Amino acid sequence: MKETPNEIIFLRRVEPGSADKSYGIEVARLAGLPKSVIERAREVLKKHEQSEHQLSETLTPGASGHSPNNGNQAVLFTALDRAVLEKLRNADLDNLKPLEALNLLSDLKKTNRMTTQGELMFLPKMR
Repeated sequence: MKETPNEIIFLRRVEPGSADKSYGIEVARLAGLPKSVIERAREVLKKHEQSEHQLSETLTPGASGHSPNNGNQAVLFTALDRAVLEKLRNADLDNLKPLEALNLLSDLKKTNRMTTQGELMFLPKMR
């Protein structure tokens, strides 16, 4: 593959492995979709990538390397309690019925609350 600022030229050789990014827009261009559709797709992709970058920066401040934390990654999660890990390890997750799964989650949540005693936890709320 040869990439220029405005287009990608696909080589005729197939190589094993995965690509480092998506080429859907270029495939659509090669398939003959209208130029206006391709341009709009590029606009949407650019906005999406910007939003993703902003969200990543919000969720992991300093991940882009512009943080004053001397290269050390901030800790986002506290270690799970041994009791919680043991309950997860002992659970037969492949064979749990829905009600049993809900009960397990409730039990894990209670166990976690009792053991963290006010520690800040970044766990998603269940709805």
